[in-house]
Amino acid sequence: MGFPQRLTDIPGRLTVEEFWEMFGRIENEMLDFKRAVSKDIRETIPAMAMTVGGYIVHGVNRRLEIVGCPRSQKTVDRITKISYECAVDVQVRSVVVAGTEITITAVPEVCGRIVTTPDGRLLRRVGGDSMPLRGGSLARFVQERVGGPADEETVASIQASDLSLRLVNRVLNANGRPAVPPDGLVRSLADLGVARRSPAADGVMTAAVVLFAKEPTRFIPGASVQLVRRLGVGPGPGVSESREECSGPLPEVLDCCLEFIGRHTARYQAVVGTRREDMAEYPESVLREVVLNGLAHRDYRLAGATVDVTVWDDRIEVRSPGPLPGHITVENIREEHYSRNRRIMQVLKTLRLVEEYGEGVDRMFREMEARLMEPPIFVATSSSVTVTLRNRSLVDVTDQAWLAQLSAYPLSSAERLALVIAHREGAVTPRRLREALPDTNTSALLAGAVAKGLLLRVGERGGTRYQLSGEIVRRAGSGAAELHNRKRQMLLDEIRRRGSISTSEGVRLLGGNSVAVRNLLNQLVQAGLARADGRTRARRYYNP
Repeated sequence: MGFPQRLTDIPGRLTVEEFWEMFGRIENEMLDFKRAVSKDIRETIPAMAMTVGGYIVHGVNRRLEIVGCPRSQKTVDRITKISYECAVDVQVRSVVVAGTEITITAVPEVCGRIVTTPDGRLLRRVGGDSMPLRGGSLARFVQERVGGPADEETVASIQASDLSLRLVNRVLNANGRPAVPPDGLVRSLADLGVARRSPAADGVMTAAVVLFAKEPTRFIPGASVQLVRRLGVGPGPGVSESREECSGPLPEVLDCCLEFIGRHTARYQAVVGTRREDMAEYPESVLREVVLNGLAHRDYRLAGATVDVTVWDDRIEVRSPGPLPGHITVENIREEHYSRNRRIMQVLKTLRLVEEYGEGVDRMFREMEARLMEPPIFVATSSSVTVTLRNRSLVDVTDQAWLAQLSAYPLSSAERLALVIAHREGAVTPRRLREALPDTNTSALLAGAVAKGLLLRVGERGGTRYQLSGEIVRRAGSGAAELHNRKRQMLLDEIRRRGSISTSEGVRLLGGNSVAVRNLLNQLVQAGLARADGRTRARRYYNP
């Protein structure tokens, strides 16, 4: 039982369990709980109307107890009076939850005009709160809201044959609808919300052209992506190694872009425990999100302007036409969302190319952080938005692959680095962590990691060190075998670099005791990777 799309989707009677399963216990932009019909719905109604609409549930207190609020004449009159003051037409109905009557107010999303509070403030829902818009973000929001969404504009001279019936039927099937023959294509576009109901194709919206047109640039100049691979890191244009244009229905353009990026970025092999992991240079889910954002949120009114993707040696830049939409700024882009092209986004959600609205950017940051890579960089101007992904990480690919096994844990970047050091070196000491994180309160970090069950404290005072906890070892491995192999590889690399090495020189390189280092060197000899010459004390190890 999911969140209701329409007021009529809510049954007249529910059990307590069914009620919470349907609405959830957390207020959000589409849901607000009230004990009764309080004065502050003068803010909630216009804020929901200027976001995506939603429900005000009257009869639930702050402790999330269903206390009831019957749909009496007084209740209806009060809600109707406030909605009239806000100039929003709401719907009101009663629902009985386990014998207790509550009242639900359904607030529609209002487009094409501005809705304010009775005292003239423009609000939007942010999480479970109603927040005011100010300054430049207010001006952009008003301009876009009054002008109407670009993806709702109709496109002239388009025929049903210009659209991909195969892709339309794919969306219909994903939406639980049967496939249609060619003569049912335009009608099905109206069912999907990307065309106005008309017997001809003259009501087809920009959204339908972007999503389904075989050659969208015939109708929307610039509805394509220009991709280029440049050598070096700049500044300057750099030498172009490869160019390509991706055009067509949006889902196919997305695949085309990802294929180009895949051909011009690296893939690595990392051994984690007994498994070999294939790692892309950039997290693939982040690449998909950044390209999809450029396609879905660009301003399609800017005729001739394309989305541009540039792959450099050290970064990928995705530039999309148009400023940030609505009230979105670089500072609030992780917490808030506003879709310039709502109808395009709805179809992409049906195809499961996007999940919940507004989560994509935050997920990009989390995925980059999970591999200890630099966060995405957003640069917005009055005419474009550029997102930059850099391929630098605090750890190597093997460590990134090991960290991937801990994706279920909500870890900070500092905690991830502490775990990597403990995995790589057998343990992490406060001094070692201070060297790696000089601007971090390492005492608090280590104490928190122990409290969370990530690390285990061993020893006291000057000999204190922190090892991976049993839970982390069970989840991702202890790293003992990897550490052993890493040390042996370091010795082999040093022999190849210098020509030879002694046990004492190996101790200075790796630390530890001479017996352990000598055993590692003798293992190289037994494997035929080195040869030994001389007696025990004066023995040196050479290239074979």
